[in-house]
This record gives sequence, C-alpha cells and structure tokens, in this order.
Amino acid sequence: MLKSKKAVIITSAACTVCLVAALAACSPQASTTTSDTDTPASPSQTPTAEPVETPEADEFGVVVADAWKDAYPHQYETYKQNEENSPESGKANYLETYPALNTMYKGYGFAKGYEEAASHSYTLESIKATPRVNEKTLANCITCKTPQFTAKVNAEGDDVYTIPFADMIDLFNEPVSCWNCHENEPTQLVVPSKFYLTSLGSATETTPLEAQVCGQCHNEYYFNSEKVTSNPYVGTEEMTAEKMLAFYDDLEFSDWEHPDTGAPLLKAQHPEFETIYGGKQSHMASLGYSCADCHMGTVVADDGTTFSNHNLVSPLENDAVLAECSSCHKDLPSQVAQWQSEVTEREQEISLEIERYINELAAQKDTLSADDLARAQQIHRHAQFYWDYVMVENSEGAHNPDVAHENLDKCEELLEEGFGILGA
Repeated sequence: MLKSKKAVIITSAACTVCLVAALAACSPQASTTTSDTDTPASPSQTPTAEPVETPEADEFGVVVADAWKDAYPHQYETYKQNEENSPESGKANYLETYPALNTMYKGYGFAKGYEEAASHSYTLESIKATPRVNEKTLANCITCKTPQFTAKVNAEGDDVYTIPFADMIDLFNEPVSCWNCHENEPTQLVVPSKFYLTSLGSATETTPLEAQVCGQCHNEYYFNSEKVTSNPYVGTEEMTAEKMLAFYDDLEFSDWEHPDTGAPLLKAQHPEFETIYGGKQSHMASLGYSCADCHMGTVVADDGTTFSNHNLVSPLENDAVLAECSSCHKDLPSQVAQWQSEVTEREQEISLEIERYINELAAQKDTLSADDLARAQQIHRHAQFYWDYVMVENSEGAHNPDVAHENLDKCEELLEEGFGILGA
C-alpha cells in the first residue's frame, strides 16, 4: 500500500506582512500594450523615443530579430545571450533521470527521446532533431517553434496545421523571437496565437498581458479532431489538471494506447501558465505579478537607458530580480531549492509506483472482470496524467508548490485504489 507523503508549504505571517508592506516599492508593472522601448533611466525625465522605422518583413510578414538590432541594441544583445542555453550546454536526458518514463511512455514518441529543452534560440533546431517526428507528423507540431509558422496560420487559416511536417519545416529559419511577443511593433505586447486567445476567455481581462504573451506557448494543449492546436479549457477556472482530465474524458480523447495495459493515455505538455494562473492560482499571481517580472527584469545600461532584459533565465540567475525580491524573501534561492527538492523527490518515488502499477496491470489484465479492467485502465490514465502534469511543468514545483503537491497526492490516491483492485 502506498504511504501518502503530503508536503505542506507554509508561508509565515511575518513574510506575508512584509510582502504586502513592500508592494509600494516592488509591485509589478500594470499590463499595458507599450513597454519595451529604450527610455531614460532618470525618473524625473519624461520617456521619449525617436520614431523607429520598421525594417522590411520576410515572406511571412515577420520582421526577424536581426533586423531590429540597430534600433533596439540592448534588447537584441540580451536576446542573443539566450544562445548560451544550447542543446550542448548539459541538458538532462529525462529517460535517464526518470528511468520509469521508459515504461510510462512506452508506445509513444516520448519513449524515443525526451531531453530538457534548450532556449528559444533553438526551437527550430530542436524540433528538427527530435526522434519523435516521423512520416505521419503534421505541421501542427511546429506551433510555437517559429513566428513564421504562426504568421502563416494567421494569414492562411487552420488548414496550415494539417500540412505534412516534412513539407513545411524547411520553409522556416527564424526561431522564437521578437514577433512572437510584439509582432512587428516592439513598443506593444500582443498574443499572436489566436487559438490561445480563444482559450483564455475572460482571462484576457484578468491576467497580466505580459503573462498571456508567455502563456501562448507555455501551456497544456492538444490537437483537436481537425488537427488544429487547441487547449482543453476556456478561462482560468478550467485550467486545472482535474478539469482538463474531465474535458479529455468527455471528448474520449487520448494521445496513444499503452501497449502493455491497453489504457488510453494522455501526454501532458508544459502547463506553466495554468499552474500559475489557473484554478487555485499561485501566491505571486494573486498579487498581480507576471512571468516577465521574474524571468526578465529591468536593466539600466551603461548609457543610462532602461530596458527589459531579454535573456530569459531563472530569477535565481538574475541579480537584478533577486535584489527586488530580497525585500520580501530573505533567502529566495534556498526557499526555491527546498520546494524543488520536495517535488522532484516525490516525482521520483511516485514514478516507480506508476511503473509497478503498469507492470501489475499488464500481468493481470486478461484475468480481470470487464468492470475492474475498465476502472484499472482509467486509473492508469488519470494517475499518469496527474504525475506528468507536475513533471513537465518546467519549474519543478517552484511556480506553485501547493498545486504540485495536490496533483501528486491525487496520483497517489488513484494508485492506491488501483493496487487494491489488483490485490498488489
């Protein structure tokens, strides 16, 4: 029998009071459509900027990042620093660090190769190199890999998603860059992915625009019956693992059937936005903070201008962000390390239990009654999704520790029921 290991994340009242008291000094910027022009550092000087002539767009209507380097040198310089986070910079092989995945993902593309992602600079390179792509792969897999694909979809319609991947991928040469967040006007923020805007519903009015811009790619998605990239929800209330499971169950949707258990399984993607802003949103989200507040930050250049840092790293690697956080978090790196250690330890332990459950179910499935088999397979489907939802959310629990542990608790509870059915 599984022993529940429910971790409780406690926020001290003193820290909360400190945070509220400090909001006047470190509160997040209000969402606007203008924010990314070099401006004078002096707060007494009204920000002004010379009009910038828009460079020539490519055949897809995208002005590529290199074309903006003279007009926005600071943003461009820090954007290029993302190239340091390359596929060769020591990326984890998840099939090795989580050995149970070889059993859990058996029969699906992720069992062929699953490595830690490199930066936005390598989105096209990585999708071309992955062994998960095959002759049946469609262009919908290029979603969020290049602004040129998104622009093509917006110009030509959803039929673009259904074109064979092999016929499309070599048309593109620009990884995720300026257009994804600004289109061709760097002083505005936009969400070019129209499918995601539809899925946000009223959340377009209640969540920071800076977060929506990031969320359009950092979300849980699936390909609907027309093979169009879609989300299993509308609005933040439905952005929970439990409600997504209900959506997929009602739709009778699955990504693949596990060859050993016969269970119709789901592959979670990367639900960062949902983990932070969906359902029981994170503490930082409730205070109005956005992804950019933690992962970008404001920099004062040597020439005195202020700008948004476009080198997208962990806030623990950004001294300017850590300095802002220090008024409320006296030792944020240690706090985050504790959250991540607790979550990843549970992930490892529970993954081995999922693997054991798969092997037990595979051994007994031909001897179970129809009702017991159906329930045992549903438990496999649901438990693995709850676990996967936490594991593939790229913060290792730091974005919302409470939700991470709640989902792992649900996984454990399901496995306990399943082992009861199997008598194991």
